[in-house]
Amino acid sequence: MEENLNNAQIPAPSSFMTRAANVFAAPTELYAEVAVQPVQASSWSIPFIVSLLLAIVFTFSLYNNPTLRQQVYDAQDRTWKQAVADGKMTQSQYEQMSTGMESSGPLMFMLIGGGSAVVIISVFFFGLALLLWLILKLLLKASASYGKTLEVLGLASLISIAGTIVTLLLMNAFNSMHATPGASLLFMDSFDPSSMVHKTVAALNIFTIWEVIVLGIGIAKVSGKQNGVGIGIIGGLWVVWVFVSSLLGFGMR
Repeated sequence: MEENLNNAQIPAPSSFMTRAANVFAAPTELYAEVAVQPVQASSWSIPFIVSLLLAIVFTFSLYNNPTLRQQVYDAQDRTWKQAVADGKMTQSQYEQMSTGMESSGPLMFMLIGGGSAVVIISVFFFGLALLLWLILKLLLKASASYGKTLEVLGLASLISIAGTIVTLLLMNAFNSMHATPGASLLFMDSFDPSSMVHKTVAALNIFTIWEVIVLGIGIAKVSGKQNGVGIGIIGGLWVVWVFVSSLLGFGMR
């Protein structure tokens, strides 16, 4: 009897479209609902699938813009030349790979670029969800399941999807790989891939910071903590990631 009354007090979960809108308009209310509702697989599976499809569209768009395509080639060429200088690749290997890249057609570009993006997104998505779940379990002592963590992350990732679309439009408008919605616009035409400062500043993307805040709210709500606690944890993880990725050369090149 008491269980039936408790269930009656919990409203039916909102639709995916409502949740998607609330990620941008009312994230606190959204995650307050997510925290008490059963896991809705659509909350993470739809954003994940859209992210994969968008990665393929992004790659196709880069190939069809000659200026952006050349910038991709130049960035890869710099990486290979550095590998030769570091003794990790022979000159002969470099020449073979460089020739192959220049002669590759759209299919090869799509397979390498799009395929790599799909793999990276998949590993990062499920790997980050695992890390967040461990934080919820071990640090915040929350009972949230891995599925619930996927749901929190998936909804927040809608912000990065919007950011990717804006980035793609900016890149094509300015014909620059560094035309992203953030601090990289300050040195769009003078980006130095060897500069730690440039790579770190380039990570200051408006949509990324927005997603960090919203994801922090989600972690806070499902763990029963204050929003500041969740935002602080996710913000700290992001700062560490920016520093390490810039230091190791994973940042924008």
